Order: sequence, then C-alpha cells, then structure tokens
Amino acid sequence: MPDIVVLGIGNQYAGNDSAGVIVARMLREKLPPSITVMECSSAFDALMNSPDCSVMIIVDSFLSENPGSLLIETRERKNEEYETFQIDPHDIDVDKLLNLLWFFKKSLKKILFIGIGVNEIDLGENIAPAVSNGIDVAVSLIMNEINRLNEEQKPFYL
Repeated sequence: MPDIVVLGIGNQYAGNDSAGVIVARMLREKLPPSITVMECSSAFDALMNSPDCSVMIIVDSFLSENPGSLLIETRERKNEEYETFQIDPHDIDVDKLLNLLWFFKKSLKKILFIGIGVNEIDLGENIAPAVSNGIDVAVSLIMNEINRLNEEQKPFYL
C-alpha cells in the first residue's frame, strides 16, 4: 500500500480546469516513485481508482473571483463511522468526496485538499497567468508537505 498518494483532478482540455492535472504532472517529475501520483478526470474517478493509503493529497480547481488563489483544507480521520449516500458521479462536491474517501479507504488517516482558484473554464489548453502562478505555489506547498511527512516518519536516533 502506498503511504502517500497525490491526486490531480481536472480536464486537460478545459484550460484552467486542468490545474490539478498539471500539478500532478509537475510532481511526478520531482517525487520519488514510492509516492503514487495520479491524474484523475473527475472526483468520481479519484474515488474509484485511487489506491488505499495513509495520506492523500488532492488538487483540483474551484471557481473563484481570485484566480490563482489557493484553498487549503486538512482533515484527519475521526473515530467515527462514515456513511455512504446516493451520489451522482458527475456532481460530487469536495465534502462528499472526502466523506466517501473516509468510508472506502480504511487506511486513510489524513487528507490534504488544495483547491486552485479559477475564474473561468474554457475549452482549450490555455492557462491564465494567475492560475499558472497558483499551480507553481501548489507544487511548492505539496513538496514541502511531503518532505515534512517523510521527516516525521524517520526514526529518531540519539
């Protein structure tokens, strides 16, 4: 079981909506193969195809009046039962996705969600400069978080 999984969610043919996928591609070049990095076309794809792990980092775009801004949310597993509910696979918001991940991914202990603000989604592969900047900041933030997590897992010797 991979310890850390990074999921980049988005449509590579929908301009700014590809932010999560671009982050995944950039991280794949920088991270060791022991960290699973996946490109997902939707939240449903992320839910159904991601492996079980202890830490999951999810990157997706969200509509915002401030393109390139980041929305960062960290959640840790609580000692409670998570329930399933009827969903439309084309309409899973972040809260539903996180609750379903807790239900299906039994080893999952921590989720870091990073949303990259976009003000428009157009067909094509053009990324707004502000969104591109947000992508770079998200990659840096994730690299720092993974380094921090890896340091926490190293044994301490006197």
